[in-house]
Amino acid sequence: MDMPSENFQDLVWSDDLALGIEDIDEQHKQWIELVQAFHVAVAEGRSREEVYRTLADAVVYTEIHFASEQKVMEEAGYPFLADHLVQHSLAWEQLHAFTTGNVPEENIAEYLATFLPQWLMLHINSADRQFARWLKERDAIPAELADAQLSGRVFPNIPV
Repeated sequence: MDMPSENFQDLVWSDDLALGIEDIDEQHKQWIELVQAFHVAVAEGRSREEVYRTLADAVVYTEIHFASEQKVMEEAGYPFLADHLVQHSLAWEQLHAFTTGNVPEENIAEYLATFLPQWLMLHINSADRQFARWLKERDAIPAELADAQLSGRVFPNIPV
């Protein structure tokens, strides 16, 4: 039995990727556009300058997005923030593979043109979606119950 395969190289924004968190969704749309521009530059064999310019754009936006997403998660009190940041860190290490010498310079563009779309799609659909679900569940709990859960008391207004 053949397993269906996904071609992440053709990463495009669709409503299936929407998390329902407007700022993050807008950033993901922008990020996907930048990653696609880089991938197209590599796939079409454009000049080295254009390949590296589009890569630089994607890398700079990655840093902006990671910081913004981290701030949203910190402000929300996301309990799995540390795990999420580990994933960001691993991606960041891959983006900077050329500075470590782990990937020869002549292979960097092709390597990242494969890595970036795959990682972005998987990350949005797993870790980011997990945060979105957590946030929606948290916001669905009435405030007094949320306070009780934080204090460990079911009926926080009853004196003990």
